[in-house]
Amino acid sequence: MDSGTHCGTRSGGRMRKRVALKAVLQPFSILRQVGFSSRQMSRLERYRSQQEKQSRVVGVLSWSDGTWCALAFHTEKFNAVTVDEGQQAAAYEDARAMIDGDFLPLLSLRWEVHA
Repeated sequence: MDSGTHCGTRSGGRMRKRVALKAVLQPFSILRQVGFSSRQMSRLERYRSQQEKQSRVVGVLSWSDGTWCALAFHTEKFNAVTVDEGQQAAAYEDARAMIDGDFLPLLSLRWEVHA
C-alpha cells in the first residue's frame, strides 16, 4: 500500500464525511453471514483469537456505503466502548484505503482513560 492511498480527497467529500460519521458497531459473528471464503474467514478468526489473548474484543464497524472493518478494542473496565466521530472518520479512511489496496481491514481502537 503506497502512502498516496491515505492521502487525497475522493469525489463527493462532503457525502463521504456524512457516511464516515455514521458507523454501526456489530458483533464479530456478522462476518460469518457475509460469505467470505474459508481462507478469509480463517484469517479473521485468527485475528480475533490473537486480540482476545490481549483482552480485546473484536467487533465489526460498518458504514452505509459498504465499507467495513474488523475493529479490536478494550472493554476491561465496564464492558462498553464508545467510538467517537473522529475515531469513526479515521477508521473509515483506514478501512477504505485497506479495502482499495485488497487488504482485509483489520484495525485496533486505541484504549484511553479519561478522568
